[in-house]
Amino acid sequence: MNQKIKIFRTFLSILCAIIFSFFLIDFSGAEERSSNESTRSQIQQIEKDLLEQQEELLSVDIKEKGILGEIERLEKEVVINRRSLKELSSQIEKISSEVQVRQKRIQRLNQSSYAVKAYLKKRLVAFYKFGRPGYIWILATSTTLQEFQKTIKYMKAIMAQDKQITDMLDRQMRQVENELGILKENMATIEALEKVKNRRMALLEKYIEKKVFLLIKIHKEKEFYTKAVKELREAAQALSETMVHLETEEKESLLPQRFAKMKGKLPLPLKGKILRDVKQFGSNPFMHRKGIYIKGSPGEAVRSVFPGRIDYSGWFKGYGQLLIIDHGSHYFTIFAHLEERVKEKGEMVTEGEVVGLVGDPGWQVGPGIYFEIRKGGNHLDPKGWFK
Repeated sequence: MNQKIKIFRTFLSILCAIIFSFFLIDFSGAEERSSNESTRSQIQQIEKDLLEQQEELLSVDIKEKGILGEIERLEKEVVINRRSLKELSSQIEKISSEVQVRQKRIQRLNQSSYAVKAYLKKRLVAFYKFGRPGYIWILATSTTLQEFQKTIKYMKAIMAQDKQITDMLDRQMRQVENELGILKENMATIEALEKVKNRRMALLEKYIEKKVFLLIKIHKEKEFYTKAVKELREAAQALSETMVHLETEEKESLLPQRFAKMKGKLPLPLKGKILRDVKQFGSNPFMHRKGIYIKGSPGEAVRSVFPGRIDYSGWFKGYGQLLIIDHGSHYFTIFAHLEERVKEKGEMVTEGEVVGLVGDPGWQVGPGIYFEIRKGGNHLDPKGWFK
């Protein structure tokens, strides 16, 4: 921990030196160009030293936490940020749809208001031409009381209709005002969500960059490669112990008994290129396992290959988001490095049912899933089981 604090202090000193150097460049005159060139050379050296300090700081951090622990932390941050981005995008899309609906509603209300205004304008023109004496003349020309009462009745009906129309116009104007207020609030919400989304995207890029930097370091440096292989073997052993525990808890009566007869008949969990040869992975320590890696597109559906029960659903060190499906007769399938799990422990699944989504672990091979078939504690070659 003392070493880590010491490196961090050195890191801050170098960072301050960079800021001070930029300050010198910004405020130097034209007559000091040669001096500026010298300062720029110093900055380049400082930046180089800063990168070395960053690498040393990361090395100390990895030694304290372990390579898989650090990768696991970064992967979890990536998952959290991707999930947050997905939710934000969904909210923005929903509100944007509401905005479109309200814009159309406002347009309809405005068109209706224009029609009412045009009608009222004609009525006012008619009233103006007719004039107040006209009403007296109409009443005066009534020859009988019955005709006079009928005229009064008609005039009341006309005025009542006009009042209904003016009331309707007033309601429409208030509705337009209300809709415009809500529309303004929605637009402000979208703007705020877009800002949050941009911040989340920046965080996501940061964590992915750190993870890639760490993976490159593992590939280049023997010390980190050896440490990664050691931790992965420990993770594989932990998974095997989990499998043994699950096998002892297996409830045969609830599960099918036909998996053994499905050799050569199972569907692929993901339609993509199968990678198995060690040459395809180069020096990637994460791929030296008993199963296969199937390439896919981020977010693509991953499906169960046979009916069964979810016996494990969660994060597993060295394997990321992991699912284990019990198919009965001690047969299990394992899905690892998923972007998202859509099934939880105890749920029953059918053949072809979506159980997860493809993720991108950040390896050289790109996005995809890791897949295994086991019988008890024994690994089976998955390629021999597919159609």
